[in-house]
Amino acid sequence: AGLRADWTSRDERVRLGATAISDKGDGARTELAAVDLRARITAATELRAEAAMSRSAGSSAKAWTIEAEHHAGQLDLLAYGRSLDEDFGLAQQNRAERGRRKIGIDARAQLAEGWSVTGSAWRDDSLSDSSARNAVELRTDLRRGKTDARLGIAHFSDSLNDGRKTSSTVLEAGATQRLLDNRLELDGATSVALGNTGSIDLPARHRFGARYAVTSAIRLL
Repeated sequence: AGLRADWTSRDERVRLGATAISDKGDGARTELAAVDLRARITAATELRAEAAMSRSAGSSAKAWTIEAEHHAGQLDLLAYGRSLDEDFGLAQQNRAERGRRKIGIDARAQLAEGWSVTGSAWRDDSLSDSSARNAVELRTDLRRGKTDARLGIAHFSDSLNDGRKTSSTVLEAGATQRLLDNRLELDGATSVALGNTGSIDLPARHRFGARYAVTSAIRLL
C-alpha cells in the first residue's frame, strides 16, 4: 500500500512532496516514509533533495540525496551528495550503491562545435567499514564528421578496509571511426599507467572493438 502527496507553488518554482509505503513480501513487513523537494532557484539552476527512512524487523535505516544542477551557455554543472544505508528501502536500490555515501561534482564545457571538456571529482565512503575512494577524472572529446577522438587522465586513491592504501593514475586515449555509410564502426582505446595501477577499477588496459550492421536489425560485435 502507498500514499503520495505533493504541493506546487503558484509560479511552479517549488514542489514539496511526501511518500509513504507499506510492503509485505516473503519476509518482514517494511514501512518507508520520504519527503522531497524540487526548487527552481533561477532559470538556469535547479535544486533537488530527498530524505527517507525505512523500518523492518525492528531496525531502521535512512537515505538522503541532494543535487544542484546549473546550465549557463556552454557550461553544465552538477554537484551532488548521496547516502544510502545498507538495509534501507524495499530492495529496489542498486546493490553496489547500498551502504555508501558519495559526494562529488561533474562539469562539462563546450569549447567549440564538436569539442568539449568534461571533468569529475568525487569522494566515496563506505558506511559499514573504513574503506573510501577519492577520484578525479578529466577528459576532452573531439567529434569531426565520422571520427571521434578522446583524451583524458584519471586518478583513483583508495583506502581499503584492511588499512592498506592503493592508487592508480592512467592516461586514457581513444578513437572511433565510422565507415561504409556508418555500417562499420571501429573503436580503439588505451589506458597507459602513469606510476602505480593498484585500483581494481582503474587498470592499465588496451581494447579494440568493431561493430558491423549486417541489416538494420542485425549487428555483429
